[in-house]
Amino acid sequence: MRSEQRSVCLITTGMTDGNLRLQPWRYLHEVARQLIGQGHAVTILSDGRTPGVSGDDVAGVPIRRVASISSPRWRGNMQIQAALQDLRPDMILWHVGVLSFVWQEPKGWPSVPVVGIFTSPIYRPREIVRPGLGPLLKGYRLSSVHILSTIMPRQILPMAMRKGIMQHLVVQTATTGGRLTEAGIRAEQIHIIPPGTDPIWHSASGEEAREIRSQLGYTADDTVVVYFGSPARLRGLHSLVQGMGLALRADPSLKLLILSRRHENELFREDRALSQLVSDPAFRSSVKVVSGFLAEDTLIRHIAACDIVALPFELISSDAPLSLLEARALGKPIVTTALGCLPELVAGGIGYFAQPADPVSLAQALQHASADFRSRSDASQPIQDSSSPGQGVRSWQQMGEEWSTFIQGL
Repeated sequence: MRSEQRSVCLITTGMTDGNLRLQPWRYLHEVARQLIGQGHAVTILSDGRTPGVSGDDVAGVPIRRVASISSPRWRGNMQIQAALQDLRPDMILWHVGVLSFVWQEPKGWPSVPVVGIFTSPIYRPREIVRPGLGPLLKGYRLSSVHILSTIMPRQILPMAMRKGIMQHLVVQTATTGGRLTEAGIRAEQIHIIPPGTDPIWHSASGEEAREIRSQLGYTADDTVVVYFGSPARLRGLHSLVQGMGLALRADPSLKLLILSRRHENELFREDRALSQLVSDPAFRSSVKVVSGFLAEDTLIRHIAACDIVALPFELISSDAPLSLLEARALGKPIVTTALGCLPELVAGGIGYFAQPADPVSLAQALQHASADFRSRSDASQPIQDSSSPGQGVRSWQQMGEEWSTFIQGL
């Protein structure tokens, strides 16, 4: 391994403190932060400039701001060119997606290696239409870019790579790497560097989990399924509630805990369909909703208090949802969907797979997971201490070491 340090500029849109809990910004920020920890000089170049302020700091990483980081092939971006001339990096990490290959080009950039960080899932047509027209339209902010990417001619991607716009692409999952290869990009140009998880996810206390479980009113006879994160329809919460209603007919021990990022009055006011599902008298007593952002340690204690994690995505907005890795770090069985990279992220843990947007398939997966959990666990000790890390789930520092080795080899 070579030991020289590099000067790196990472170009991305939307790098703000408010986005740091979300993908792809968490991954991008950790790439920068961990490379700094490895001794490299890293500056993030992002948009969102305010009058009189061109730079600041985002959670320990220097950031330089311009009005826009778009670099259209027909005119370039003078602000980016000026910033790069001032920063004089040894290499550029450029956050790209499928559509970036259509209309962007690094015009006027310095003659240094340019590495694309590709964070978009690549869908096949049958995958993108699976949720149905209604959910896709309601979730257009999430689905529109993926629909456009799916119908775009795939030959555009290898053509851009052959032009030398980027020398390499880094992806977070082998699934996305494989689909880029299918699109015609050479395998040697694609490098897989998976994300990590925070240490706190590896150290949940069984005693604290039992206390939370008691506070929530669950008993040793309950099999508690937890959903956490955004309640956006395409994340599968509606299908999960419907699937839970079906699964309860065969397994009355099942309970559902929803840890929603949105406040309850806001959630149910804007989503009447979900409100009706949750309030259905047939299983109203089996569903609890905890609303609003929870501090990370509080969120972890709630998840650790449960027996099974259910995250049945119908569409993935960004590659490698960290929630699956975090659930694995806690040692929890996971019910999810056979969509894109999700089986890859669950591999190494205990996973059960349903078809996306299919409540019947989801009910079967929940019943299977519940039966297996009950057979593995002593009914008097439903919560197991999760102090040991999940198998195969690595830290952000390990990811940073891999990134450091990669850029030093360019």
